Amino acid sequence: MTTELVPEQILPKVMSTFGLTAAYVFIICWITGSSVMATGGWTAIPMWVLGILTFLIPAGMAVVELGNLWPGQGGVYIWATRTMGETWGFIGGYLSWVPVILNAASSPAVVLSFLLLAFHAELGVTASVILQLVILWTVIGLALAKLAASQRIMNVVFVVFGILALTIFVCGLLFAVKNGSATPFSWQEAVVPNFAVAGFLYGTVLLYLLGVETPYNMGAEFLSVRKSGPRMILWGSAALVAIYLLTTLGTMMALPTDEIDAVTGVIGMLDVAGFPGLMEIAAIVLALIIVVALMTYQVAYSRLIFVSGLERHLPRIFTHLNPRTRNPVSAILIQGVISSLILVGLYSQSSLVNTTIFLQGGLSTVWLVSGFFFLFPVIIARKKYADRYENETFWRIPGGMVGVWITVIVGTIGTIGGIYYSFAKSWLTSSGVGDAEWMMW
Repeated sequence: MTTELVPEQILPKVMSTFGLTAAYVFIICWITGSSVMATGGWTAIPMWVLGILTFLIPAGMAVVELGNLWPGQGGVYIWATRTMGETWGFIGGYLSWVPVILNAASSPAVVLSFLLLAFHAELGVTASVILQLVILWTVIGLALAKLAASQRIMNVVFVVFGILALTIFVCGLLFAVKNGSATPFSWQEAVVPNFAVAGFLYGTVLLYLLGVETPYNMGAEFLSVRKSGPRMILWGSAALVAIYLLTTLGTMMALPTDEIDAVTGVIGMLDVAGFPGLMEIAAIVLALIIVVALMTYQVAYSRLIFVSGLERHLPRIFTHLNPRTRNPVSAILIQGVISSLILVGLYSQSSLVNTTIFLQGGLSTVWLVSGFFFLFPVIIARKKYADRYENETFWRIPGGMVGVWITVIVGTIGTIGGIYYSFAKSWLTSSGVGDAEWMMW
């Protein structure tokens, strides 16, 4: 495949293990998800654990094996093409790419929400949309910089991200020790997931665990795929699980569920549990973190458009690289244009919070479907490329074909469950949005 040869020759290898771990966390870990999860009460904790066991671990194992087998630029596109054929490869790549458009259309609203929280301000629809566009194109501008420069930004902000998560947890814990947990604790809720009451949380969990495969879109830019890839998945997963659990717990301990804002609650809790001014500082910091995360998205997903141009599924213009930065400029710009059109079209139709959650629900559904294109290929690869497994040494799912089948079956069941709870069950019942309206959006 052209995409396995050309990028290796023209793109710089700059992604270290730490840089990849930071990128992995920025792509997957959105602690605004902790706000949504905390609205469900203590049953959010077993839901997190269930999502980790049924999706994050199987997905991580599958993509490490496939990434080691085909350590090139394109990730899911290469894996699906090599195992399922060119047509399915394009479909898998397309489904994997769509989330960056929906994410870029919804996340500027999240950034704006935290800035408004920090400055205790409100805006009308027109001003809100204009500022969201400014935020989006600021992100696009950052994404056009050299990957090495982007990586340095990610590395620094990654450390800040960890400090912020720890601050949220410590403040929530101190508040609970002094005043008791604001969300009444229940052992049953904290241990047994309640699908009857809060089944939508499972779909929410999977949304905030999606993206395991995304760094492999930049496979040709890893310093070493076979060394750094497995470490990225291991350490990155440990970091994002810690961040999610710490921030969910901190939010629940400081605020009762009916007072938790589904977007800003994870920072709003500091107004109750922190010292004066801490919430405002944290809101600005998190807004900047999300900007860096959005930049990471744009950088990683532009590689899929670049690859599609190389394989002539898209016009050759999308293969254009800036001679100085070696970034696919036209690919990044088209992502920005499409997201801008969606942003303008939708944010005039509903509230800021509701539209953000609607878009995230759609993002979750489409992204989960793309997961089949890195789960099923593992089974096919084991049979179709058996000679490579015999002659090459690289990490693969332990336990032979039995281990592979268990991984794929568990991951598939988790994915199907996530699709159902993302598409068929409203995430905004507390805001009066029923299942029918949710599915329509």
